[in-house]
Amino acid sequence: MRKYLFVLLLSVSVSKLFSQDQNVLDSINFYGSLQVQLAAFDKGVQLQENNPQMGMDLYRGLKNGWSVNGKLEFGLHLINGTNFNNDANSSVEFLANPFKSKEVFNSRLAYFGIANEKLGSLTFGKQWGVYYDIAGFTDNFSLFGGAANGVWTGGTDGGWKGTGRADNAVQYRNTIGNFEIAGQAQLFKNTESYGISAQYHIPMGLTIGAAYNDAGIVDPIKEVVNGIGDNTTNFISGINYKKGKYYGAFTFSVNDDNIVIEDTGYAVSIPSYGYELSLGYTPTSKLSIQGGFNMVKARESVSLYPDKSVLFQFILGANYYFTPETSIYMIGRVSNTQYEEFSSYVNAFAFGFRYAFDFGWKKRDIQK
Repeated sequence: MRKYLFVLLLSVSVSKLFSQDQNVLDSINFYGSLQVQLAAFDKGVQLQENNPQMGMDLYRGLKNGWSVNGKLEFGLHLINGTNFNNDANSSVEFLANPFKSKEVFNSRLAYFGIANEKLGSLTFGKQWGVYYDIAGFTDNFSLFGGAANGVWTGGTDGGWKGTGRADNAVQYRNTIGNFEIAGQAQLFKNTESYGISAQYHIPMGLTIGAAYNDAGIVDPIKEVVNGIGDNTTNFISGINYKKGKYYGAFTFSVNDDNIVIEDTGYAVSIPSYGYELSLGYTPTSKLSIQGGFNMVKARESVSLYPDKSVLFQFILGANYYFTPETSIYMIGRVSNTQYEEFSSYVNAFAFGFRYAFDFGWKKRDIQK
């Protein structure tokens, strides 16, 4: 944990270099969520957690449009049970052993950065990959979802290839008018990975975008995943609409590395197409309804999937909010696949409770 605290202390130290004899705006923010649920699947009911987490943000605004910031976020593991939320995956669970106990804390994000209102921002560390700028359009269900676009390949958080919470990442981001652009490099010494994304915001709540990621594959992964090669690429395009009571998003991806596990436990990398649809309706401030699907098709016929059909899941759920921070949810998944022996493919229904918190401390116009 010390190395993550060092990241935040470094961001504060850098800010001091820029803030001598200047008025600044400081803030520190603590946030998190606790989610517990009962899940019915495979002819039984199980008590589970649903991606509980906690974190903190540091921010210092400087003169002339400059600022520095840092973030430290941890996932929590409090209850042993099947994980139906891909976002709860950690960076060390590649083809994870389900009988291995998880650590109570796992690192989700740890980075610091410097930004200018006109020139854009540079950030360094473990952070959301630029590929997820687009993949995140449809990965927003209370549970399930995000299974088709190659973000969480191999049961990890996508950190090793940069599609999810990217490891060892340097990112540049900027907004020019209605355009958002981003570039990313992952520097591992023995291999490098790169990603780019672009979005255009159209008035009336519509956004279109695309992203591309190219990741180098290290030898240990080549040894356990058949057919993954020296590089793996992911391309995704998407459209996102949000206005008033309605939300809708659709993404399409072309992936080199849909990793599946045969009955023998042997991992195979299958090139695939991914399709995700997410729809939402909020009739009142107390109620929201969501639905959609995840679908994966093999790009070529293989012995494991001779009909090219890998996965199709239909998702439907609802959330009721007692307060904006406190809610209950019901959500179900119907899966049309012959590989229901794996937890990511089974039919399931969950009823859960969520509590979120977000509070901070601010200090304005401090003379240094």
